[in-house]
Amino acid sequence: MLSARLVQRDLLDPREVGEAVARPIARAVNIPFSELPRRTQELPPRSRVVRVAGSPALVRDVVAWLESTGRRAETVDEFRYETPGCSSDVGRLWEPNAFLSQVLPELDGGSALDVACGTGRNAVFMASCGWRVTGVDVLPDALERARDLARRCAAAIRPIHWVQADLEGGRVEWDRPFDLVTVIRYLHRPLFGLLGEWLRPGGSVVYETYTTLHRRRHGKPARDAHVLQPGELPRLLADFQIRHYSEDWHNDAHTARLWAVRPGA
Repeated sequence: MLSARLVQRDLLDPREVGEAVARPIARAVNIPFSELPRRTQELPPRSRVVRVAGSPALVRDVVAWLESTGRRAETVDEFRYETPGCSSDVGRLWEPNAFLSQVLPELDGGSALDVACGTGRNAVFMASCGWRVTGVDVLPDALERARDLARRCAAAIRPIHWVQADLEGGRVEWDRPFDLVTVIRYLHRPLFGLLGEWLRPGGSVVYETYTTLHRRRHGKPARDAHVLQPGELPRLLADFQIRHYSEDWHNDAHTARLWAVRPGA
């Protein structure tokens, strides 16, 4: 049983930690202004406005900095303080992948492998839902940020096993098959032949990544190897049972989404 919940909040509190702990702002997540440049993975998606609360001078500087990085931000003038220590919940401004958050309640739980986990938001979200998560990525700096995020959410998540490995440079073996494999915004077609080995019979794969229509509008990803052709994703998992498949625009990104189950349960 987890000792706290990971909950969505809607305000950024940019004060230093001591001040924020002594006088917490209701519905806010504290990320000190001095730490924001290295903790941007903890901010809301770029499609959302960052709402900043606190002293006017500090908030003005934070809003200006956020806008200089290409984000939209606004000052929140009306907010309230709450009693220190009144809640054990762990707040978050960031969001997990929307498709994953839709599918996850349909699954029974168990062990999950997050492929190309990046800075760890999806892995942390799954761990907050009780999954035993392994996150794998090739980039050590991304994994360090993922570990940092997990440490901040430790009271609300199961421990996560982080692995640095180059999935494109050689075969990676796992001790046992997983109940779920997630692949979000990553494409390496040779891995599809391994999903049947990585999943137990009856296990699920949740996959979402960019299509050629996304590249046509935005010019990236630049390589054919990194974008899906129309209708290609279910063909890559032709031996699986498809529970959901769609291609559409989501917040100015055109992606293919698939939830499939390995037969044989």
